Amino acid sequence: MVLSLDYRLAPEHRFPAALDDAKAALDWIFRTVPADLPVAVAGDSAGGNLSAALTQWVRGRGSRPLSAQLLYYPALSGPFVPPSRQTYANGYMLSAELLYWYCGQTLARPEQLFDPAFSPLLADEFDRLPPAMIVTAGFDPLRGEGELYALRLDEAGIPVLLKNFPRMIHGFLNGYALFRNGRQALREGGLFLREAFALERNGAS
Repeated sequence: MVLSLDYRLAPEHRFPAALDDAKAALDWIFRTVPADLPVAVAGDSAGGNLSAALTQWVRGRGSRPLSAQLLYYPALSGPFVPPSRQTYANGYMLSAELLYWYCGQTLARPEQLFDPAFSPLLADEFDRLPPAMIVTAGFDPLRGEGELYALRLDEAGIPVLLKNFPRMIHGFLNGYALFRNGRQALREGGLFLREAFALERNGAS
């Protein structure tokens, strides 16, 4: 079963409105889906940000865990600027200037940039998070954020698969009807989730 969340959008509803909606939806899923069935989170770009933030929220609750996280070119680092955000700042659809504009529309106060709920890479700990697949695009200012998140998870002992599509730009999943890489990324993400769910059902760690 796949559930797609329609959450409140900025600037009418600023942070943490979208995350609060995502938490409410996931809480409903946990209360509705039988405990023996695995649950994962997935998202692309801002949805990847929400998915990563949800994994830390679920860990903090200390209750039912998530089985996997599938993140496509996620926004994760907030005020920290990885080299990719400079290298691909212009000319590849999503620009650094546009990213800053998005932050200005989303946040109510500048200090929220440093909140791990908005910038998951700023979290203190990365242990006890679910296994991850992180998909990045070669010509994407957010590429480095996905790479750093994969590194942090790996350092914490979390199984992580990092997949880069070197010829793609941010948002390439939206062009799956035209781009073979878009279709491939969706298929590989589905296989990752299928394997993660199978391991969960079989009781493997």
